[in-house]
Amino acid sequence: MNNNREYYLDWIRVVVVLMLVPYHTAVSFSHIGKGYIYSPQPADTIFYVLLSDFLNLWFMRMLFFISGTASLIALNKRKEKEFMINRLKRLLIPLIFVILVIGPCSGYLLAINQYGFTGSFLQFYPLFFIEPAKYLFWAHMWFCLYLLIFSFIIIPIHLLLKQKHDPLGNVSWFLSKGNHILYPMVFIVLFEILLRPKYPGYQSFWGDWANVVVYFSFYFMGYFSGRDTCFIVAIHKKRITFLAIAVVSTVLHIYFKRIYSISTLSSAFWGTGAYSWVMFFLAHIRKYANRDSRTLQYLSRSSFSLYIFHYFLLSLLNFVLLKTSLNHYFIWIITTLGTYIVFYLLYEIILKNVRVLRFIGGIKT
Repeated sequence: MNNNREYYLDWIRVVVVLMLVPYHTAVSFSHIGKGYIYSPQPADTIFYVLLSDFLNLWFMRMLFFISGTASLIALNKRKEKEFMINRLKRLLIPLIFVILVIGPCSGYLLAINQYGFTGSFLQFYPLFFIEPAKYLFWAHMWFCLYLLIFSFIIIPIHLLLKQKHDPLGNVSWFLSKGNHILYPMVFIVLFEILLRPKYPGYQSFWGDWANVVVYFSFYFMGYFSGRDTCFIVAIHKKRITFLAIAVVSTVLHIYFKRIYSISTLSSAFWGTGAYSWVMFFLAHIRKYANRDSRTLQYLSRSSFSLYIFHYFLLSLLNFVLLKTSLNHYFIWIITTLGTYIVFYLLYEIILKNVRVLRFIGGIKT
């Protein structure tokens, strides 16, 4: 990869983080996935199904893909030891902060809303650590744990590739020919078929083998794509093909999942859909959004802080609003917009002005 900054990677990162707010808000109403606050009855509408199942199909895989590319860039700039120390600071410390501070606050809302807990927060605090899975423990911060472990795994791979004569060069050249860029999708589909029905998974890493293998595959593909532009060029050439496959696969995945839950068929279409959406969006965003702006700079500085705090903020808003008689669509709109507004005020007034919180949120001055 050349030394020019690839701004489309930044755009992808901030957009995926922004999308977590409407996605996690929708979980409260669709009941599809793990959440802190649920409506009394699931709202079985296409709107929530698309928000929940469609986004879950691909967007975290996209985040791992660009994280793999970012790891390559970082390893090319730093020594391996510096890379490890940097990852520990930027991923492990925020993870510990959420487990000790933010997680118990969100878990307290869950205990009241779902389990009828009536005690004080101080009475609940030890329960959060006694039954961690029950109260979602690290919740959305599982991404940081997975990324930290993947970062350590990629170091020996990176060292090995540095010592040899670029064995991945021939692979990149091969994938750039004809329809060969579709071949990695076969491996993703196989992983999904073999592992997903047995390990549908709570993000605990150990035992979450379907997610671990699939996420690492996308992470490694991101690392691989950064080594040679042939991969990205090949994706760009086939972006319309990827769009067509993605649309058909998404419809079939949602259909079979609703009928048979997590099955071989739904898992297979999950694999084809996830790979195709990631490839399509990579090519499309690279073509139309590979440029810097003040908006991008601001969002880049604040996106990780939004990632850390968004789930508690939207859960608190949903907790309050679900006590009213408002229509669930109005609640979803108010919670989604309200989370962005409250976070903006929190960021401007507190987060970027308090040194400890600035460090935890990775806010660069």
